[in-house]
Amino acid sequence: MLLVNVDLFCSDKGEGLPLIVHHGGPGLDQVAIENGLSPLANELRLVCFEHRGTGRSAQPNGSNPYHIDNFVEDVVALSKALGVERFAMLGHSFGGIVAQHVALAHPGLLSHLILVCAPSSDDYIHDVEAALPELLPPAALAELSRLAAGEPSKEVMRRSLELLVPVYFRDRAKVAALGLDAIKFGPASQAVWDSLEGFDLRPRLPEIEVPTLVVTGAHDRSVTPERAKETAALLPDSTLLVLEGSGHYPFLEEPGKLIAGIRAFFMAKPKKKKKGGLFGRGS
Repeated sequence: MLLVNVDLFCSDKGEGLPLIVHHGGPGLDQVAIENGLSPLANELRLVCFEHRGTGRSAQPNGSNPYHIDNFVEDVVALSKALGVERFAMLGHSFGGIVAQHVALAHPGLLSHLILVCAPSSDDYIHDVEAALPELLPPAALAELSRLAAGEPSKEVMRRSLELLVPVYFRDRAKVAALGLDAIKFGPASQAVWDSLEGFDLRPRLPEIEVPTLVVTGAHDRSVTPERAKETAALLPDSTLLVLEGSGHYPFLEEPGKLIAGIRAFFMAKPKKKKKGGLFGRGS
């Protein structure tokens, strides 16, 4: 695998334990999640960045530049550029997939891990597909099908997010805060999903021994609370936080409760569970 260096835009605020934040997407930017998490800069060094090829970060070149391994190594390169040897990491949705890969590939780098509405396998796709007939009218389902059959683009991603609001949000008006005008997505960035096809990190989750906060929104029909509970059960040192008034974007729907939960997590003493979980090592 040829790893490609790329300039990444990031904000760096506050002092204390570094917390590197990887937003969701791919194709979204950091603005919404940075705004929601900004109070954490009062006690942490809050670093929010925009992943390769989106927002204000550069478009990568080279061989297979959107492979998941490149997203992982971008986090490592960013930490080195910031001069931090060990850091906490928060990943939302797709960013949580990256964060899990970072924890597994570079176990010595992380002090804490926070997974916000983040899948640990592609089973969540089946959950979404099963929920759609209940949540969307036939016309919306037909339009989604047409969009999925077409060429990936920022326009397709934007319209898909608009149609999928009932899947992602309890308060549907909050979708406007995502900044849909800033979406950058296309055939190249779609390649990261190709590299993740069939992914299942669950058998390896017992290897992640750092304290981990697993956050789920009670109304999230994408990465459901049941999936979050499954993830938390497999991690040796996990805390599950269920936000009752949120869907997939708790930093937009319940930012205060999310911040309070993160603060409590950092103050808590580590707790070890029996290794192995549902899958065990090497299964």
